[in-house]
Amino acid sequence: MITSQKWSACCLLLIMYLPLSCAYYSTSATGSGGIRSVAVPLLDNESLEAGIHQALTDSLIQGFVSDGALRVVEEDQADAVLQGTVLEIKEEPFTYGGQASAEQYQISVYVKMAFYDTREKQTLWEIDRMRGYGIYDAASQRDLARTQGIGDALRMLSKDVVDRTQVGGW
Repeated sequence: MITSQKWSACCLLLIMYLPLSCAYYSTSATGSGGIRSVAVPLLDNESLEAGIHQALTDSLIQGFVSDGALRVVEEDQADAVLQGTVLEIKEEPFTYGGQASAEQYQISVYVKMAFYDTREKQTLWEIDRMRGYGIYDAASQRDLARTQGIGDALRMLSKDVVDRTQVGGW
């Protein structure tokens, strides 16, 4: 049988440790590293797709703004700089229909990205070949559908890059 004194001690310990179970935990690289701002200069373009580097740069900036963990600032004011190059775009049949004709295409955008800490003067992470992709129907208006597929690929890349800046490039 538990005495009232032991019962009181158990309750007191429980009350003391309960707030600790709700303590804040984050995998964010911005928490411990002190990186609060990022610059996203215009990416380079080695692909044959005109304007893709501007579209991806805009998508990355929008991704950081939407995420809100890092402020997007000019390069001379930034704690970190995101640098990148659009390497290539590949378009391949994704699904086939009757008579072996493509019903859907997959368009992949490959990029090289690096996240650089300007204060410590070191690269935090670098990826030589990242891929984002989109899928579009062959039966749709080809130019419009292809543009939407590229948009999906750029959004995928942007989300991946923003997520990597938050967890140190895992």
